[in-house]
Amino acid sequence: MPDRRPIVLAATLAFALSACSSAPDAPPPGTVPASAPASTSAPARTKIAYTKPGTKLKIGEKAVVPFTTDSSPVGAVGVTVTRIDRGTQAELARMNLGDDLTGLVPFYVQFTVSNETGDDFSASRVTGVSGLLKDGSKGRMELAPDSPECHSDAAGVFTAKGATYGTCMMELAVPGTTVTGAEYDDDSYAWLAKGTDYQANPIIWQP
Repeated sequence: MPDRRPIVLAATLAFALSACSSAPDAPPPGTVPASAPASTSAPARTKIAYTKPGTKLKIGEKAVVPFTTDSSPVGAVGVTVTRIDRGTQAELARMNLGDDLTGLVPFYVQFTVSNETGDDFSASRVTGVSGLLKDGSKGRMELAPDSPECHSDAAGVFTAKGATYGTCMMELAVPGTTVTGAEYDDDSYAWLAKGTDYQANPIIWQP
């Protein structure tokens, strides 16, 4: 019977050589291995500290509230009531808003809006601001006229963090009453930002 051991030894040697040739070469001495590529994912957004419902502010202080558009994530805007100006019945008459408002006195709630998160809030408007009488109740009606006394700037390109624009809301009151404060009661984003139901508990500005 022929001896098959040389064939077995040859096959074993061939397998060993094949295994050695497929192993990666060791780096030369002193070579620093390449590091893993850095992650390119965006950092998570820092939690936004929204103003709590029911907060009482002085006129001139800022409230931070949730805001978003169809093309932006839920971010935040700052709302600052800067002053409240008393108008005249003649000014109201020039606005041609109808005979039903004759005799009422206009008060102009001036406020600024600031972009707090650097999101794209272009061409958008903040609503939910209205005037309050001295006793804390609302006036007869609130409107957003574009008049010399109550002018609203266009938001325009509103993407930069810290950008601001000025706007105005008119509160109508019966003669003998005075609008001295304001409130923010928009709850449009309460389902997107937990703990911001301002309809149930508005933010209040007082002198």
